[in-house]
Amino acid sequence: MRVFFLIIGVFFWLIILGFFYIFFNDYVSISIILFLGWIITRFFEKNKFKTLFNSLFLTSVFYILFAIFSNGGYIIDPAIHKKPGAVIISKPKEINMETSKKDYVVSKNIKWYDFFTNFYEINYNTRYLSFLETKQNHKTIEYDYRYNTQNPIEYYNKLYVNLVAFDKQKIDSITRLFAKESKDKKLNPLQTAEMVTTFLQEIPYVLVHQNTCKQILEFESPDSYIVKYHEEKKPCLANIPGGVQSPYEFLHNLKGDCDTRSLLGFAILTQLNISSSIWVSKAYRHCVLGVGLPVGNGVYKSVNGLNHYAVELTNKGFKLGMISPQQRDISNWDIALYSNNF
Repeated sequence: MRVFFLIIGVFFWLIILGFFYIFFNDYVSISIILFLGWIITRFFEKNKFKTLFNSLFLTSVFYILFAIFSNGGYIIDPAIHKKPGAVIISKPKEINMETSKKDYVVSKNIKWYDFFTNFYEINYNTRYLSFLETKQNHKTIEYDYRYNTQNPIEYYNKLYVNLVAFDKQKIDSITRLFAKESKDKKLNPLQTAEMVTTFLQEIPYVLVHQNTCKQILEFESPDSYIVKYHEEKKPCLANIPGGVQSPYEFLHNLKGDCDTRSLLGFAILTQLNISSSIWVSKAYRHCVLGVGLPVGNGVYKSVNGLNHYAVELTNKGFKLGMISPQQRDISNWDIALYSNNF
């Protein structure tokens, strides 16, 4: 019987060592020392050292259980590596029009992998005049909402709802490409959502802001992320109403940051009948996508009775439920828009 409990204990210690090796590698050496101490004290009769290592063992088990079932994403490690993809934008080609207006078609080819080595590739076209039409609507409604909406969350809600609705038919053909990939590869809803989020993560980051670059540098704090971003000469898209591109605008030029990506992700997932949401945070000056599926672990908010798991879209390596460790205080996030598919 004593040998049986020793084997069971070793088994659980191996789980603990694996946990620390994967998620808290800095402390793996300490966990190994504790494991060796536990092994040695198995051959002692009752004494203080045996009691101490038993207590440390139980503490480790309860800590892991807490990490798994808490709403903090503490066992989520953002450093997940996957195969690189490719984003190719072809040169615009003029389309013969019966009217005097000129139109151009722009082709895109995007290849990427999810976290399970599934390979995806989509090819789609956008048109310049459709882009201009969306851009004009965006400018008009954003100006109206900005000056007639006092509450920031209400402002974002109105803006996002309009941008998604206006572009719905324009992105239908692209959403069908995702639906086809999901069907061909026999993906479940979780895998389908991860296909969409990894697609968005594959697109290179470009900062989008409402003011000119000169205004940003004049009025933002010198140590702010936006100022540092400009000082490093990284690409940006200035003078965009609301500091966000609509789904079609983003699909046209593939220039987007946090809220632009979240908005496109929301638009695609809702058309795929997957519950989703857009989270905004004044404290973090950030935006993430929420996915209303049973992820099982990670950071989530209950949205009208359904848990929506957050996912960071501005960097690769973030699975559903994963956001930056510095941004996991749920009270700092508000839901600007959501859709539940019950």
